[in-house]
Amino acid sequence: MIHFPERVKICECWARDGLQGEDQFIPTEKKIAILNRMVEIGFKRIEATSFAHPRLIRQFSDSLEVLKGIQRPPDVTFIAIIPNDKGLDRLLEACDQGYGVQEITAILSASEDHLLANLERTFEEAMPPLADVVKRARQAGLKVIGCIGTAFGCPLAGEVPLGKIIELTDWYLKQGATSIMLGDTTGEANPKQVREVFGKMQERFPGVDFIAHFHDTRGMGLANTLAALQEGIVYHDSSFGGMGGQPATRRPKYHKGFAGNTCTEDMVVMMEEMGIETGLQIQEVIETALMAEEICGRELLGHVTRSGPIRHRSPQPLSPQDFRLGWEVPPALFSVENLGARTPRQDLPGRVIREALEKIWPLPAGLGIDLDGVLVKSEIEERTILVTRFKPLGLEKEKGRAFLEVLSQKANGDIYLQGQVKLVFP
Repeated sequence: MIHFPERVKICECWARDGLQGEDQFIPTEKKIAILNRMVEIGFKRIEATSFAHPRLIRQFSDSLEVLKGIQRPPDVTFIAIIPNDKGLDRLLEACDQGYGVQEITAILSASEDHLLANLERTFEEAMPPLADVVKRARQAGLKVIGCIGTAFGCPLAGEVPLGKIIELTDWYLKQGATSIMLGDTTGEANPKQVREVFGKMQERFPGVDFIAHFHDTRGMGLANTLAALQEGIVYHDSSFGGMGGQPATRRPKYHKGFAGNTCTEDMVVMMEEMGIETGLQIQEVIETALMAEEICGRELLGHVTRSGPIRHRSPQPLSPQDFRLGWEVPPALFSVENLGARTPRQDLPGRVIREALEKIWPLPAGLGIDLDGVLVKSEIEERTILVTRFKPLGLEKEKGRAFLEVLSQKANGDIYLQGQVKLVFP
């Protein structure tokens, strides 16, 4: 019997892992804007930046400015990548001045080949200074994620033995790490392997919080996330639009194809549809993903961003807050025959709009529908099939009014109603 977690904790990684592969520098104010948006829509774990040397990864040359500019609710954990002692020095100074983070990530590849490609260091060379980073961060009161990269396979060396993952996990915990991330750095993992690895790791290290960090290089990001859920993993990483991958440096590329993270908006829809609480509203997640697309200047890879969420009739009565600009209102289909033969022809437009809205929300008693801006373009017969769509145009919250564009079409494509309808809430 599989027992999925009732609730998960998603860490949004767009501002760090998502951006590290971008050649173009994303302006500081835009990073701050989207990080603040993440906070507003309910993310409680956010990877905010990296303290990699600015000469190595220019994208994070503004890490301190970003941290100074973001909102800081007490229930949100901000995370930064700390590669070395100098990066930690900079972070601790920021912490002393009140704009640091609560948690850091220390990264070590399970594959020495990958470690050499990224840092030009062997295990023997990389581990002592990283141990110092972990210990100093813990002494300063910061939590530490011990990240094990290429945990499910390496594009340069192939298979990674489970024994190596166990060895590195044990080492991290001895240094003081508070959680362990298993990173599928270039999408080598498969669902069967994910279940086996997480299952054995939780048996070997009971009580340790493991984080699932998958890349969608081979299209298995969500499948691997599902496998991790089947093993009860609560902590998951993702990035808007599936962004992410190898840092944009002059180092040789060690992978082919797409290397981004599992896509946040797709992950949220999957989990919510499974009844797993994420603490997020999918429409707000989609809005933020579109904001990320605008910042990056291109269409990203979120499936849900294009298709929209899965349709469900709302259990809550319609309210003005349901009409936000940019939100998709699902179409409503019904037969005019079902409106009843006694409906006067002059009342049909209002009935059509009311019935269409009723297919999506329970309507509050006393809701007014003003049709002054709606035109009747053609006649309808008793058995006419209508598909009606709405698009939010504006909202006057203080007056309890919402303005919608309406388009009601017959099954053959002919337009029955078109124009602007005003809803007046009681």
